[in-house]
Amino acid sequence: MEDEKLIAIEAVRKRPGMYVGDTDDGSGVLHLLLELVANAYDQYLTGRCTKVAIDIAADGTITVEDDGPGFSSGGSAELPPLHEMLTQLSRRPTVDGHRPHVHLGLGGMGLFVVNALSERFELRSIREGMETAVAYARGTVVEAVTTIATHKPDGTMVRFRPDPTIFTYPRVPRTALANRLEDLSFLAPRLTLSWKIEGDDLTAGGLAARVGLGVPCELHDVAKHFGAYDTPNGPIDVEVAIAWCRSKWRANRDPVIDSFVNMERTRNHGSHVDGLLDGIRAFFRGRKEKRMAGLVAAVSVVLTDVKFGEPDKSRLVTSEARDPVASATKSALDEWNEKRPAVADEIRSRVSGS
Repeated sequence: MEDEKLIAIEAVRKRPGMYVGDTDDGSGVLHLLLELVANAYDQYLTGRCTKVAIDIAADGTITVEDDGPGFSSGGSAELPPLHEMLTQLSRRPTVDGHRPHVHLGLGGMGLFVVNALSERFELRSIREGMETAVAYARGTVVEAVTTIATHKPDGTMVRFRPDPTIFTYPRVPRTALANRLEDLSFLAPRLTLSWKIEGDDLTAGGLAARVGLGVPCELHDVAKHFGAYDTPNGPIDVEVAIAWCRSKWRANRDPVIDSFVNMERTRNHGSHVDGLLDGIRAFFRGRKEKRMAGLVAAVSVVLTDVKFGEPDKSRLVTSEARDPVASATKSALDEWNEKRPAVADEIRSRVSGS
């Protein structure tokens, strides 16, 4: 039996994409989190859970707590023993077979797949006056099950860190997470759902950090440049950040560009975005339009004399902005090419069609 458990864990770790989808763009990590949230939502549907709290630490460790009925180490009439739940794939839609149930993640694999794909996985659960705790590392027990009596109320806490040897970007994508949780808040109005993302000084990275979230990628893989440029109509401050999606699932998607003028978003872009595209074309020396596929970029300019093309300030028409942004973009990509040549060569090869 122990060999079968080991084989099950190894099977998930060998082909994680079959269970959580993309392991490169952060969506697989989001699926792991949603598997845990789905367990609490199942209990909410049966009237046995009123609160779910999600906490994401600065190092990417995720904690999900709920006030549901909890688990016992030896199982119950509805549930198998805890170790079995964490190391074996259930053959039923839910471990205890209850209905209705929800599958918020990709495959509805529950605790088993989260445990298998975590660098470290901890569970503490209270059920009917007994507190059970256990810890695993990559699906292997590192702290054996302990059970003690307690007066604490029922509930479950699961804390896990996605395995960086499995996930290229082992963090939850913030925008996708917030959108999903907002939906769930309205779909389950009687459930108190809260979430917190620990401060990890992400915004200190400026627009490059914002672009890194959209790819997603680490900050050092983003081409970035900030500079002040003189023009006949006054100085212009320019900040640009550029990266390309490297995941096969996103590499061919349409470009995503965020643009800002004097701290306001320009939805219809304008001359500053024209300059950004000019700089990209100059870097790739006229190679085919495929260079824009998978692009994620941001550009911000601060001008003394601003001219907008629409009353709502959604499009910049200040022609003097174009050349400085093109220059800043070319500088960003040249510096990126020097510091991250392997990444630059990979993107260059793809956009040249070779």
